[in-house]
Amino acid sequence: MQYWIPASLIASLFISGCSLFPEDVVEQSPVDTKPLAELKVPAGLVAAKKPAQFDIPPAPNAPVTEVELKSPMQVLALATNSRVEEEEKEARIWFERSEFTGELLPYLKTNVLDFGKEKQIEITQKDQQGLVFETGWVSRFEEEGFWLWKDMVEKEQSRFLVVFEPKTHGRTVGLRVQLLEHRYIDNDTKLSAIAQRREEVYFLNRLVDKVATVELAQIKQKKAQSRQITLTTGFDAEGNAAMITGQPIDAAWPQLELLFEQNGFVVNDLDRTKYTFFLTYQEPEAGFWDSLWGGEETIQVPLTPGDYQLVLTKSEVGTNLSWRDSAGKILSAEQISALHQTLVQIIKRDSIEL
Repeated sequence: MQYWIPASLIASLFISGCSLFPEDVVEQSPVDTKPLAELKVPAGLVAAKKPAQFDIPPAPNAPVTEVELKSPMQVLALATNSRVEEEEKEARIWFERSEFTGELLPYLKTNVLDFGKEKQIEITQKDQQGLVFETGWVSRFEEEGFWLWKDMVEKEQSRFLVVFEPKTHGRTVGLRVQLLEHRYIDNDTKLSAIAQRREEVYFLNRLVDKVATVELAQIKQKKAQSRQITLTTGFDAEGNAAMITGQPIDAAWPQLELLFEQNGFVVNDLDRTKYTFFLTYQEPEAGFWDSLWGGEETIQVPLTPGDYQLVLTKSEVGTNLSWRDSAGKILSAEQISALHQTLVQIIKRDSIEL
């Protein structure tokens, strides 16, 4: 039995040798392929229709026209009330009336004309209804040069037709852009159909971006107006001077963490069970780059640099904020009042909910 097992193993290796040593495999000769003959249709029958889109052109070496190695240009619905219809063949986008637009058509016209003023592009009304506008020459620039010798060089110019297409109910308005004229600065090359659409979509996207920017500013303004600052001064249950916010204690706690950032406060420790922050305050210094680029003005907190405690307690109207020094002594009413005025400025600037 003990001789039979090795013998069987050796025999199996010889049998499977072709798979163990691929270099010994005999190369197979290529299989000859013959084209299929055309299907012969018997007399009296009609041949089935054959789609032509898969046919190989008879002249494979013929030059191919309008080949661009660029990604396709798409209309970007950047505004919240904008949309692009499927299978759209032209450079067109649709806008819907929203709470920020009011009357939609005048709103879009104002944005388009304001865009022209900002970019110093002449936009002229071409019809009595005020639906068709024509632009002056819109320049495209490219950066040339090296390092300190870089410069923006004008490469091409285009003129566009801007058409508003309102629906009869007035709640939907289409905005379409059509290229009227194009020219290169250095040569007389003509645009292909693909490049022409690219120019139209690029200009349309710039108009949509203008509408989206104005809309975003309106949203921020409305949000700021709707946000109410409930932080006031008062007294806690023991009659000590404190700040009072209408926010519940679990909502005020994370908002205070946002208030400490970038305003000179450092959280050294915190006790979540007792709702206590252990802080160090030091007057923030404006950095070199902030002064160079005109960053936001730093708000000075009326506190002497040092260690402080901020204790939160629940109240009937929300949360009490008790400010104390490092020894646990509660700050005076005058200190609390001055600190409150400064914190309200920070809350408005940083959009903190307190």
